[in-house]
Formats: sequence, C-alpha cells, structure tokens
Amino acid sequence: MTLWFFPGLLLCAVAQAALLGPFSLSGIRPDLFLLLVFFLSPGCPPEAATLQGLLIGLCQDALSGGPFGLRGFTYSLLAFLAARLSRNLQTEKPFAQFWLLLAGCAAAGTLALLLLSFFLGPPPLVFTLAWVIVPEALYTAVVGFLILAVPRAWATLALWS
Repeated sequence: MTLWFFPGLLLCAVAQAALLGPFSLSGIRPDLFLLLVFFLSPGCPPEAATLQGLLIGLCQDALSGGPFGLRGFTYSLLAFLAARLSRNLQTEKPFAQFWLLLAGCAAAGTLALLLLSFFLGPPPLVFTLAWVIVPEALYTAVVGFLILAVPRAWATLALWS
C-alpha cells in the first residue's frame, strides 16, 4: 500500500461528510473516495490497487449506509483497471487523466446501478443515468482534474518567477 492510503482515506471521509455540503449542485456531490482510488491506483501493481480499491469502497459503504460491499466491489474492479491501463496508456497527461476519470466515474455509477437493479429491482434507468450518474461523473472528473492541475500550475508559476 502506498504512503498516502491512510491519510487520503481519512481526508476523504472527513471532506465527503463535512465539507462538501456547500459544494453540492442540486444534491450532486463529487465522489472523493473514487478520486482517491484513481489517484492511488496508477502507481501500484494491479493486485495492490485492487486491495486498496476494495478497502476504500468498504470504508465508503460503511459510512454511507448503502448496501455493504457495493462500492467495495466496484472500486476494486476500477482500481485494477486503472492500474493496468496506466501501464499501457499515457495517463500522466492532464486531458488523458480527465477522460480516464470521467470514464471511470461513469463506469462506477453504471456498474453500481446495474448491481442494484439486479438485486433490488429495476429503477427508472434513463432518469437515473441522466440525472444522477452522468452529472456526478462530470462533477467528480472536473474536481479530480482541478486537484491534479493545481500542482502543475504551481510548478509552472514557480518556473516563471
């Protein structure tokens, strides 16, 4: 596990619970736990990333009150894919990171929706996709892109001065 796993998990839990209320847009909040999965996974072997994704997802499941294991399963799968893709793609470029975040967030939401539909019965799929999954994926990807862009901008400003 990486050095940032436990501090990142603690920071995500506090920020997701207490700090993101004012940043909610029509009830949609960025998923900081999913961002943590995507920030930690590219630097790890796929097996370690899978374990980290599982632990992050189980922590979010425990804090959210949702079905226990749903996010653990989806995050472990996405962490494995992110770790494998980072070996084959140039994921250090800003727009590649944005599209990877957007695709991963949309995939996590869609997978969770499909699993819930299988076990609990079908919700209105088009409504859920259009008004919950897509906006949350966009919001999470933009926040993740901005978080990754700040150190780059800071380094660029330091070079100019």
